[in-house]
Amino acid sequence: MSMVVRLASRLAATAAFIIGASGCTSTPPASPELMAHCQKLQMLWVRYEPVLTLFHTGQKARVELAMMDCQAGRYEEGIRELEKILKHCKIPIPPR
Repeated sequence: MSMVVRLASRLAATAAFIIGASGCTSTPPASPELMAHCQKLQMLWVRYEPVLTLFHTGQKARVELAMMDCQAGRYEEGIRELEKILKHCKIPIPPR
């Protein structure tokens, strides 16, 4: 019986830790201006990206991950990655 009690107490402690840890995470406030800039950079890439490519460069996945950063409130990381991709493609980057 003591093994069951120990297991139950560990389960309860783990559950309390998970609940407590999730309460500590906070998302930064949404910024419509920065999100609009992320979307503008994404649309520039979409506009100049060739529709049919012979080989996969991974840029589409990188753009999607950068947009996920922007949507999660990590605007600077997302914008930095989008600008890096646009520079690599020699697409002019608009000012903020």
